[in-house]
Amino acid sequence: MSKVLGIGIAGLGTVGTGFLKQLKGLKTKLTRSANIKVIKIAVKSLKKKRDLPIKQLPLTSNTLSLAEDDSIDVVVELIGGSKGIAYNLVKRSLKNKKHVITANKALMAMHGNELAKIAEKNNVSLNYEAAIAGGIPIVKAVRENLRFNKIKKIYGILNGTCNYILTKMDKNLGDFKDVLSDAQKKGFAELDPTFDIEGIDAAHKITLLSCLAFDVPISFSSTYIEGISKIDTKDFKYASEFGYVIKLLAVSSKVSNKVEQRVHPCFVKQASDIAKVENELNAVIVEDNVIGKNMFQGPGAGAGPTGASVMSDLMEIVRGTINFPLGSSVDAKKKITFQKIENLSFPYYVRIVGKDRAGVMAKISRALSKKRISIKSIIQKPSNKTKYAEIILITHKVKESSLKVALNQIKRLPEVAASAKFIRIEDSL
Repeated sequence: MSKVLGIGIAGLGTVGTGFLKQLKGLKTKLTRSANIKVIKIAVKSLKKKRDLPIKQLPLTSNTLSLAEDDSIDVVVELIGGSKGIAYNLVKRSLKNKKHVITANKALMAMHGNELAKIAEKNNVSLNYEAAIAGGIPIVKAVRENLRFNKIKKIYGILNGTCNYILTKMDKNLGDFKDVLSDAQKKGFAELDPTFDIEGIDAAHKITLLSCLAFDVPISFSSTYIEGISKIDTKDFKYASEFGYVIKLLAVSSKVSNKVEQRVHPCFVKQASDIAKVENELNAVIVEDNVIGKNMFQGPGAGAGPTGASVMSDLMEIVRGTINFPLGSSVDAKKKITFQKIENLSFPYYVRIVGKDRAGVMAKISRALSKKRISIKSIIQKPSNKTKYAEIILITHKVKESSLKVALNQIKRLPEVAASAKFIRIEDSL
């Protein structure tokens, strides 16, 4: 029998329980390749009743003891959060030359450079497949399989909660708050959904993928973030009229020596592959110079998919595979300029509420033309109940900073009731 590979698990929630179930189910198969033993499981409360797949497991409330236990070779961190106990556990474990597996995208997005450097120094693994898109093996694909292709762009739907909400709003024309409440009841949204609906969760993930795809340092602060909480039913109605659906996209690309990292709602063509990814599914599309478009799709969360990713990371360690956590040495990462959203150009959907009378559209057109913004399509929806009408525009491609200046001028017009709303359009996906 080979040497025992001791496992310490921190956190026994949905993912931790799912991982344990898979360990039990694969016990016979695993024994052939490694003598894996769960040494200790750190939990918040020892008194809580748990329906565990493996009985008589050694539970402890001392989480940091996993980093100090000489019989533990691999620490699996499933606590979550970018600070506090999760950060301290991972950092101390790596310093003590233990392999680490984590599903914690916030931790990696905020501290990945530092933690990867410690892992490199101590020649141990820092694996985080489960941190991005649950059951989609995208980290391995980008870090290893596509490493020697020249990746041009990586983008996708990286948050199942938002995709579920947007799908239901699109199909049923439901109100955002009502659909969110329904998602919470069905378990697709957290009680506090802020990280999901405001785009932060997806931003953590695209920041990590950008690092792997373009060999740049992790820089979460360089990622533009905009969520879905301000989208309403009318936007879906008008999107459909123009042949689009609305998706929360996470996008990173490299042009010349500049990298963009952004998360925000987009209009995408109804016929596009990304438009057909619905409900809680995730999808990632990688564009490179060899394959072209390569699409990965699957469940982005849940005990089974995420637990399977943790298991995949464990098997890498069992096989003795130690990769650079970030694809290359942290010190060798390229110095790069990150693009600001204001310097990027898109076509835009713009919705303006103005008085329903002659001359208003002419004033709006003048404000747009001053910034050289041309209109591709326009519809006007008069209101039967008020003296205001909705003016909906699709612009040609224009720099975002120019659009914002024009919309600020339009906002000041006495005939305009409120700030104009705009959503970026991704026509090329």
